[in-house]
Amino acid sequence: MNFLNNTFKNSLCIGVVLFIASQTFAQEHDDEEDNKTGPHGGRLLEADGFVVELTVFEQLVEPQFRAWAFLDEIEIAPSDWQIGVELTRLGGNTDNPSFVNNGEFFVSSPIAEPHSFDVRVTANYAGSSYHWDYESPEGRVDLSPQQVARLGIVTQVADAQSLLQQELLYGKITPDPKLVSHITARYPGLIRSVSPELGDYVNQGDLVATVEANDSLQTYEIRAPISGTVIDSHANPGEFASDQPLLTIANYSNVWADLNVFPSEAQRIRAGQEVSLRMGELSTSSTIRYLNPGEGLSPHVIARVPLANPDLIWTPGLLVEADVTVAKFDVDLAVENTALQDFLGRPVVFIQVGNSFEARPLQLGRSDRRFTEVLSGLNRGDIYVVANSYLLKADLEKSGATHAH
Repeated sequence: MNFLNNTFKNSLCIGVVLFIASQTFAQEHDDEEDNKTGPHGGRLLEADGFVVELTVFEQLVEPQFRAWAFLDEIEIAPSDWQIGVELTRLGGNTDNPSFVNNGEFFVSSPIAEPHSFDVRVTANYAGSSYHWDYESPEGRVDLSPQQVARLGIVTQVADAQSLLQQELLYGKITPDPKLVSHITARYPGLIRSVSPELGDYVNQGDLVATVEANDSLQTYEIRAPISGTVIDSHANPGEFASDQPLLTIANYSNVWADLNVFPSEAQRIRAGQEVSLRMGELSTSSTIRYLNPGEGLSPHVIARVPLANPDLIWTPGLLVEADVTVAKFDVDLAVENTALQDFLGRPVVFIQVGNSFEARPLQLGRSDRRFTEVLSGLNRGDIYVVANSYLLKADLEKSGATHAH
């Protein structure tokens, strides 16, 4: 049944993506039919016989607008007319690139990525002003709230973060020596009774055995010195008790994680550092209490980490992995690593504004296991997709999205 449910959910997600892709492709196809191109491959904007050709040029230069003007199909010298462009990006931010006359056409200042915006063009020629508005979305997907829910898209607010420099260590869980008691007879003699059985829990002070002393033939009691579970027993009534352990009681409510620290790591590992431990689905955190030399001639040392274990889930002998935080550094802006996608050869995240999702190329900095620093391309407070952003990327790829204008 779970397999069928998962299959249904996957099919539903794929179906939604294909539907969105088909809608996007249809819209782009319609736009291509409406937009005529000029002799330089740019978009033609026309009014009363006056025509402006505008294109984004990015071959061997930073992306820039280039503009030409025509009157009745005759090209107008750039010295005889003026142009202005306002770009309104998803979210409301605006850019106003400046234009210079290079003698043959107008060239704008560099246009920041992404090249996705609403464009307002203003031109002045022979005492007349002309205005055009058009949309130039790139790497953008529109989804209804219902589609967002079906696709399992989850968002987060971009903000400052503390990144962690960590060392990965391995070790195992061991008992707390103070909470393990090996019970022996005070005086040699005959064991008369043993109360708990292997696996029984006893409280501190409970009677666990009686022994008849050889020298006095008096029977004395042995009581549990700690609370815990009987994990070993070598005592039966009628047997002789000397100096061997009769019972072993262990309390695992507190244990240790003993982590192996090899010479290449020893310079960075210190007492007091924070530790995140995991074993399968289990995880917990603590700090290094102290470093202990390894046994014998071993070159490594042991970082000992105390663990509270009230539910007794960290049992001695478990092998664990540990991330030890050796340094922290704060960054002004970071995104979760699960949000990052590669699109058109660049790392991107998808931001959300209303029902629109748009790929934003990023310049990235430092990283840890969860977050990556963002140097440019995103602002604090932007809402970005942290889960299932690959579906948005797949939609753009299926719809034939390209870096074209």
